[in-house]
Amino acid sequence: MELIKIIDKDGNFTGQIMDKEEAHDKNLLHNEVGIFIINDNKEILLQKRSANKRFDPNKWGLCAGHVDANESLEDAAIREIKEEVGLDVTPKELIPYGEREVAIKDSNSHITYFYYVRCNKKAEEFTIQKEELSEVKWFNIDEIIMMIKEGKTSFKENRIKLFEKIKSDF
Repeated sequence: MELIKIIDKDGNFTGQIMDKEEAHDKNLLHNEVGIFIINDNKEILLQKRSANKRFDPNKWGLCAGHVDANESLEDAAIREIKEEVGLDVTPKELIPYGEREVAIKDSNSHITYFYYVRCNKKAEEFTIQKEELSEVKWFNIDEIIMMIKEGKTSFKENRIKLFEKIKSDF
């Protein structure tokens, strides 16, 4: 059982803690983290979500996940990077990026806080979490934007602006 905090639209804790699946079933707002792993070629590591994922199976996405009830946003980001791709990151290497994204939808409503880390490993050097992912691959930002438009990612079109910002910032 994975316990998460329920929050309001401003990101404030409501006092409720519940199992992640129950929160999803009730479509309650919760915190998530998304981490851009960026190399010196201005490529971003995307991971292909496993076929058994509840949301966006077989689609490409960021290293991301839920913030457990007992952890900080930064601790969640460091844990997710380690679990999903086997990369050890220190708090100093984890850099907050951009504004939080509030997604209130028909299902899986959440607030995502973004970070980035620098890494120059080859895709085959990552140790992927088989239950969560089927593969990882480096993509240039223009490729990612095209993939978003083609529906091949877990990102919606509103996320294109964020990738364009990354392209100009790096």
